[in-house]
Amino acid sequence: MYFKYLSANIKKALEYKASFILTLIAQGLTMYIELFTLESLFKKFALLDLYNINELTLGFAIIWFGFTASEIFARGFDHFKDLIVEGKFDILLIRPRNIYLQIIGSKFSLEKIGRLILATYLLISSYLNVIESITILNLLSLLLMTISSTVLFTSILIIGAYFCFKTVQGLEFVNILTCGSRQLAQYPMGIYNKIIRIIFTFIIPITFVNYYPVLFITNKADNILYLFCPLVTFIFLGISILIFNHGIKNYYSTGS
Repeated sequence: MYFKYLSANIKKALEYKASFILTLIAQGLTMYIELFTLESLFKKFALLDLYNINELTLGFAIIWFGFTASEIFARGFDHFKDLIVEGKFDILLIRPRNIYLQIIGSKFSLEKIGRLILATYLLISSYLNVIESITILNLLSLLLMTISSTVLFTSILIIGAYFCFKTVQGLEFVNILTCGSRQLAQYPMGIYNKIIRIIFTFIIPITFVNYYPVLFITNKADNILYLFCPLVTFIFLGISILIFNHGIKNYYSTGS
């Protein structure tokens, strides 16, 4: 069923091929500009003494990969307010299908694939430049970081969708959690003060996605637990699902 949803959206996107291709290129350029700005700031303030360019790019690519993948494949939660306002969520509830699958399948942002391709390239190239040799642990670390990054931002979208049960319309602060977290996390967490690091470790577990694992694979820390830190995001996902399920149980439609 999921692939039928995806196939239908691909056909829809390719109805205007030129527009779709140009949008792919524009999305990739947007991300490249962000990376160029990041590197320029670090050179300007001599922060490359603390983080070399490949470490910086790796952390950047991990965050952008997860953020973009969640935007592409879990966009339905980002546009959940439309389902509530238009009364379509009521229809989804009476269908004999998994509600999460239906929400995810309701919206895809395939035009952002250009950004995902660039993020993947940066991720692999910078990863190969920071490691001394390819090992099973390093490959496992790369896999966990990419998956957990996607899980993290998908969880944030699910939590944001929950508030639509209470407010009908989406709340602007949800964008602070998604885009704001991405903007903050693309910089190494080591440059922030203690309070910021605590918030983005124990409330929104971003440091477990790219900060601690990168320390491990670059041999700046030898704690093996840093390798498995990304698994914490699955706990965050579980919490977000419980919150959303609570919203479903207390949902009584929006009326007319």
